[in-house]
Amino acid sequence: MNRLRTPWRISTLLYLLLFIMVVVPLTTLSAIILQVYKHDLLVQTTNRTLQTLHSITYTAEQETRKIMYITANIGVDQEVLINATRMSQADSGNSQMYIDFINSALTRYNASINNYILSVSFFFKGGGVFSYSRNLIEDTPVIHDSEWYTKALSNANQVQFIGLQKNVLFDRGKPYVITAAVSPEFIPGLQTVELIYCTFNRSSFENLLRGNSNTIDSDFLIVDKNRQIIASSSGLSNLEHVDEHLFERINNDQEGHFISELDNKTILITYATVANTGWKVIHQIPYSHLTQTYDQIFRVVIIFTIVCTGVFLVISFFMVRSLTKPIHMMVRKMTSVMGGNLNAKIVASGSAEIVTLGHTFNYMLDHIHLLILRNKEEERAKRIAEFDSLQSQINPHFLINTLNVIKLIALVNKVDNIRNITVALMKLVSSSFNRGSTLNPLSEEIENLKHYLYIMENRFGKRISVVWNVAEETSSLYILKLLLQPIVENCIVHGLDEKDVDGQIWVNTCIVDESLQIEIADNGVGMENEQLSSWMNQNHENKFSGMGISNVKRRIQVQYGMHYGLTIQPNEPTGTKFVIRVPLITTRSEDNDLQ
Repeated sequence: MNRLRTPWRISTLLYLLLFIMVVVPLTTLSAIILQVYKHDLLVQTTNRTLQTLHSITYTAEQETRKIMYITANIGVDQEVLINATRMSQADSGNSQMYIDFINSALTRYNASINNYILSVSFFFKGGGVFSYSRNLIEDTPVIHDSEWYTKALSNANQVQFIGLQKNVLFDRGKPYVITAAVSPEFIPGLQTVELIYCTFNRSSFENLLRGNSNTIDSDFLIVDKNRQIIASSSGLSNLEHVDEHLFERINNDQEGHFISELDNKTILITYATVANTGWKVIHQIPYSHLTQTYDQIFRVVIIFTIVCTGVFLVISFFMVRSLTKPIHMMVRKMTSVMGGNLNAKIVASGSAEIVTLGHTFNYMLDHIHLLILRNKEEERAKRIAEFDSLQSQINPHFLINTLNVIKLIALVNKVDNIRNITVALMKLVSSSFNRGSTLNPLSEEIENLKHYLYIMENRFGKRISVVWNVAEETSSLYILKLLLQPIVENCIVHGLDEKDVDGQIWVNTCIVDESLQIEIADNGVGMENEQLSSWMNQNHENKFSGMGISNVKRRIQVQYGMHYGLTIQPNEPTGTKFVIRVPLITTRSEDNDLQ
C-alpha cells in the first residue's frame, strides 16, 4: 500500500502504460483470434461433416428402401409364389422347370439392384425350404423359432426389415449380411409359401462410406440399434461393436457432434440418424488431425506476437528514455534551485515541448533573480519612507495636551462653548488615535458620535435633533471604528445643511437574520436614484475622517465579505436612509480585526 501511495517515476508510468495499452491488448487479441479461428475451424468441419452425413443417411435410407422394395415385390409376385409352391409339391423329376423359372425371375430382381441379393429362401407351410443362389446351413427349426420369423408371420404382406445378421448361408465369404423377410398372403390350393427370407450383401453400404471418406485418419461407420457396426469406410471384415459410452451419448439424439476420448486419443465425433431404420451414421476424426492447420497458424501467430512485442519494447525503451532524460535533468536542476542555486540553468534538448519548458525554466530563474533584486530595492526604499514618515508624524500626546491647554484657558475665561467643543474634540481625537484595535463596542462608537454631533451643531449653528433607538442587546457588540461618523457627516452636510429648519436624524440598531443592522436616516432634502449611485462612489477628503460613503462600504466588504455592506435608499416622507449590515461580533479578538 505504501508503494502505491509513493509517487512513481514518469518512466515507470510510461513503461506500465505502454505495456497495458499495447502488449496486453496485442497478446489478448492474438489469443482471441486463435480461439475464434479454432472455433470457426471446428464449426466449419462439423458443418461439412454433417452435410456429408446427411447425404450418407439419405443414400442409406434409399438402399434400405430398395431392399424392402425388392423383398416386397418378391412377396407379391404370384408367378414366383405359384412356381415355388409347385416346385415344393412336384417330384424330383418334374421340379427342375419350376426351379429354372424361379432362378430366372429372381435373377432379374437381383440385376435391378447391382447383384446385391445373396440368397432368397422360401419357407413352406408344413415344412420344407427352397433357396435361390445359396442354401441355408442352419436347421430350419432354429430359424422358425426366431423372433423376426414370428413377427413376419403375424403381419402378412408387410416387409420386416431385420437388418444385420450373421450369415447363415453356405457361402462364408460374407460373415454378416443384411436381411429382410415377408410373409405372403396364403392362398389355399394355389400357393403354400409361408415366408420369404432375403439376404443382401452389405457391400453397397461399405461402398457408400468409402466414397465419402476423404482422409486416411477419418472413419465413417453405420451402426444399428444394438451397437453393431453394419459398415465401415475402413472395411471391417468381422462384426464389431462401437464403444458403449460413445453409443449412449448418440443414441437419444438425431444428430450432433462432440469431442471425446477414445483409445487414449481425442476424437471429434459427428453423427446423424437414418430415418427409416434408426441406424446411426458416425464420423470419427482425430482432433490432432483436425487442428493440424490450426497448430501451424498458432505457431506463426505466437512467433509474430513475440517478435512484434520484442521490437515494440526495444523501440519503447529508447523512446521513453529520450522523453524522460530531459525531464530527469530538469528535476535535478529544480532540486538544485530549491537548495538556493539560482544559476542552475538547463541546456534545453529533446522534444519541442521539453525545449520550450527548458527555456521557460531558464527565463523563470532570470525573472526570480530580477525580482529578488527589485524586492531588495523596494525594501530599502520602504525603510527610508517609514523613517521619513516617523520623523514627520505629529505626536498624538502633544496634540491632546495642546487641546487640554485650550480647554483650561476656556475654563479660566469662562468660555463654556469653547471648553465643551475642546472636550468633545479631545475625546474624538483620542478614540481615533487609539491604534490598539480596529474594533470598538457599539456603545463607545455611539458616544463618539454624540461628541461629533455636538461639534457639528456648533459649526453649522443650528440644532440637530437625534432620535436614538439603540437596542440593548446590540450595545455590547463590536463594529469597525469610524463606521458611523462618515454617514452622519453626509446626513448633515448634504441633507440637513440646505434646510432652513432644524434637522432630525434617526439612529436605530437591531439584530436581523443573525446580523447587526444599523439604520441612520435624516429628514433632509433627499436625492434621486442617479444621485444616490454617483454619490456612493465619491470620497470626501475634506471631512473629519477623510473617509466617504464608498470607503465605509469597501471596509465592511473587505473585512467581512460581499454578503455585508452598506445600502442607501430614500427615507419617507423626505430625506435619505443608510442601512449598515455587519456580522455579530461579541469579542475584540484579533481574528475579527482587519490586519
